[in-house]
Amino acid sequence: HSLQLSATHRFAGASQIQLAYTFSKNLTNNQTDRTTAPQNPYDIKSEWGRALLDRRHILTINYVYELPFYRDQKGLVGKILGGWQTSGIISYWTGIPFTAVASSYDPAGIGFLGTSASGSRPNQFGNPNRGGAKTQQQYFNTSAFQTTFPTSGVANVPGSAGRGTIFGPNLFRVDFTLMKNIRFSETMRLQLRGEAFNVFNRTNFAGLNVTASSTAFGQVTSTRDPRVIQLGAKFYF
Repeated sequence: HSLQLSATHRFAGASQIQLAYTFSKNLTNNQTDRTTAPQNPYDIKSEWGRALLDRRHILTINYVYELPFYRDQKGLVGKILGGWQTSGIISYWTGIPFTAVASSYDPAGIGFLGTSASGSRPNQFGNPNRGGAKTQQQYFNTSAFQTTFPTSGVANVPGSAGRGTIFGPNLFRVDFTLMKNIRFSETMRLQLRGEAFNVFNRTNFAGLNVTASSTAFGQVTSTRDPRVIQLGAKFYF
């Protein structure tokens, strides 16, 4: 289910701004189309949860702004001050879901298929999305899950943790471009451009350690790209 909104406003010249927003929720009992076997084949309902592609909020704003002065680029001053254009993309996405797993722990004696997707989950005692530090060392609240796995004296039932109960990291990114177009004639012009991706160099977390038996449980395992700057030139004729 989703709500999708979009808006566009065009200004004079080549300037415009566009907005796209999606509010959605995608639930399923099979997280992928090929490899996600259930923890308990006798209880498919326990697999019901957020799909791997589910993001609750997706907001994207893009814009192009052409400086309105000296558009004719007459004279030396016109060549220097005219022909400037900025553009950019602002993105905000909420995180995808993650599922806590328990490495080869099978108190119910179901029998898992080695390292395949048919694996166990730990017991869950609370909401992992409350009380987490949101840092690289501990992103979500690990105390919401069982983290010790004794070999005896345990109930012979599958783990109670559902799929996709951990909300992954959000993404916020700003990309920016500054261009200078220098016209020499009706058919010949030179374009100089500088581009900065993730211009504020914000650290956007990506992967998480979700193995409850690991000493790194709850830690961030990967990040998205840092700031990247590139320069370019094009000659049109």
